[in-house]
Amino acid sequence: MEGMVGQIFLGFCIVSAAFIVMSVRVYQERPDFVKKILKYMVVGFFVLFFSAVSAIVGIRINSRHEGSYSKNLRSVQQIWGGMVKQISPRFYTTRQEQEEYEQEKTGRILIRNKTIIHDVGFHVQDVAVNIKANIREKGLLKFPGYNALLKGTFTVKNNEAAAGRFTFLFPLPENSGNITDIAVTMNGKAFAEDTNFADGIQWSGNLVPGEMREFGITYKTRGVGRYSYAFKTNNVEIKKLKMFLETDFTDITVPDGAMVPTEHLQDNAVSRMRWNHENLVTGQNVAVDFGIAGNYGALASKLFFYSPVAFILFISLVLLFCVSREVRLHPMQYLFLLTGFFIFYLFGSYLMSYLHIILAILISLSVSSGIMLYYVYLLKKGAVLIKAVALSAVIFQWLFSMAFFLPEHTGFIITVAGIAAFVVLMKSTAEIDWENKW
Repeated sequence: MEGMVGQIFLGFCIVSAAFIVMSVRVYQERPDFVKKILKYMVVGFFVLFFSAVSAIVGIRINSRHEGSYSKNLRSVQQIWGGMVKQISPRFYTTRQEQEEYEQEKTGRILIRNKTIIHDVGFHVQDVAVNIKANIREKGLLKFPGYNALLKGTFTVKNNEAAAGRFTFLFPLPENSGNITDIAVTMNGKAFAEDTNFADGIQWSGNLVPGEMREFGITYKTRGVGRYSYAFKTNNVEIKKLKMFLETDFTDITVPDGAMVPTEHLQDNAVSRMRWNHENLVTGQNVAVDFGIAGNYGALASKLFFYSPVAFILFISLVLLFCVSREVRLHPMQYLFLLTGFFIFYLFGSYLMSYLHIILAILISLSVSSGIMLYYVYLLKKGAVLIKAVALSAVIFQWLFSMAFFLPEHTGFIITVAGIAAFVVLMKSTAEIDWENKW
C-alpha cells in the first residue's frame, strides 16, 4: 500500500512539473494568450463567488419563509380552523365472549365473560360536501381557508340472524372551526333521542333481522388547507359508498395515500369529484388539499438557488459579444457588471419583507438592470455593449425571474429564453472571424 501511495504521489509530481514547464513555455511563446486565460479565470471566480452568495441568500429566504408561514398558519388555524378531518361513523353491536385468564394468587386458569364491540358496517353511505373558498390573510401571507357544508345519509341494517341492540355513532369533525347548523333526522323525521351533540351524534336501539335505519346529518364548519373523510379508523365494509365533493378552489391535489376519485370534472369556476364504490373495505381516506396563488416564498428561494445558471449565462453572453466585436473590458469592469446583476438578488431579498413579493421582484429587477445599463453607458464602449447587456438582462434576469412564478412552465420558458439568446448570438456573430479573436 505504501508503495502504491508513493507511486501515485510521484505521478502527481511529474504531471504537475510537466504542467508548470508547459505553462512557462506557453507564456514565453504566447504571453498574450496566457494573460487572456488568467483574465477569464478571474471573471469565472467572480461568477462563482456571486453565485455562491446568491444561493446562500436563497437558503436564508427559504428558512425565513418556512418559519413565517408555519407560525402564521398555526395562528390562522387557532382562529379559523385547521385541516378538517371527518371520521366515518360507526355502527356496531356488543357481544359477550368467554376468555381464559390466569388468577394471580393461585395460578389457576379461569374463564370470564368479556364484552366485545362488533362493527357491523353500513348498508349505504351517501355523503355530499360543498367547500367554498374563504381565503385567510396574515400579514403578506395567504392561506386557503374554506367554509364546508356536509350533507350525509347513512343507512344501517341488522344483518345478524337474531334481533339485537345496535349503536350508531357519528363523531363531529376534528380540527374544525365553529361547527354550526347541525341537523339530524332518523327515517326522515327530526332526531330527538340525542339532545347533546358535543360528544357526537349517537343512537342506540333494538333492531330485528333485516330492519334498517336511515340517518340524515347536516352541518357547517370551516377549516384551512385540507379536508378529509377518514375510513381507516374502523376499517369496516360499506355496501354502497356514494361521496361527492364540490369546490370553487381550482388548485386541487389528492395527497399521497388518499383514495383516487372515480370521477373528476373541473371547469374554470367549480371542481366536482366523486367516489362511487360497492362492497368497499378500505384503509384509505378521501382527502383533498387546496392551494392558492400568492404565497411565493418557496418559489422566490428557488429563483435564488438557480442564480448560478443566470450568472453564467449572463456573463457568457456579454463576454462573447465583447470578444466578437473587440470590445475590451477589464476584469474589474466585469466585476462591476456582476455586482450590478447581484444587486437584484440582494435588494430583492430585503424588499420581500416589506412589499408583496411580485412588486419586490419587479422593483429589484428595475434597479439592478438600471444600474448595469447606467454603468455601461458611462464606460462609453459603444452601443454594442449596451445592447449586449440589455439583451442579457432581459433574458437572464427578467424572463428567468418571471418563469419561476409559472411553476408548470418554468423549464419550458427558461429553455425558450436560452434558445432565443443563442439565436441572437448566432446572428450577430455569424460573420466574425474567430481565428484571431482568442
